[in-house]
Amino acid sequence: MDNFRKQAKKTLAGYIAILAAAVVLWGVFSTVEISVGENNSSNFGTGFCAGAIAFMAINILRYAAALKNDEKLKKLYSAEKDGRGKLICEKSDVSAFKAILCIVVLAAMGASFFSDTVFYTLIAVMLTIILVKEGFRFYYRRKV
Repeated sequence: MDNFRKQAKKTLAGYIAILAAAVVLWGVFSTVEISVGENNSSNFGTGFCAGAIAFMAINILRYAAALKNDEKLKKLYSAEKDGRGKLICEKSDVSAFKAILCIVVLAAMGASFFSDTVFYTLIAVMLTIILVKEGFRFYYRRKV
């Protein structure tokens, strides 16, 4: 359990670093939004950073509480090291990947009737997804 406690401390430090970076980026995006005016891309960055801050804050609280309480630490350990949970995540990732690829293909087909720019963008996204998937498949076949 001491090894997991050390790992949990490192994870907590990582979450704190990501939180700090998200706060800095949020400040940058907010400053850009104020100086540029209404800009959708800076609004997205501000919202993304706010979500990241909330997510990191929740994880920081969870890990800090687990490091103070041995029972919570054991629950966290079993949740992270549970083989069944990992298998469920892997299976759901595969299904989600297939669904996302199908949605992008259907969206590209629909976009072809309205906008060439959107159509070609979705085709580029689809090809990137396929190339990344095949790259990982090649990597894991060579690794095993």
